[in-house]
Amino acid sequence: MMNDTKNILLAWASSFASFFSSREAHEILSAIVLPIIFFAVGKTADILLQLYFARRRDANGRKER
Repeated sequence: MMNDTKNILLAWASSFASFFSSREAHEILSAIVLPIIFFAVGKTADILLQLYFARRRDANGRKER
């Protein structure tokens, strides 16, 4: 959990440069929201792959017995 918190804070902090250089509302919104969305999508894909491989490993373990 701490590692996830650190990663999302890094994604949010990395958006500060584009946030300060943006001049319009939609640019500000995309500078803050897009890094967090990309992090959430990547983390979701990571968790889904871990679940898939764990289930596959368990299914293969049952077949061998």
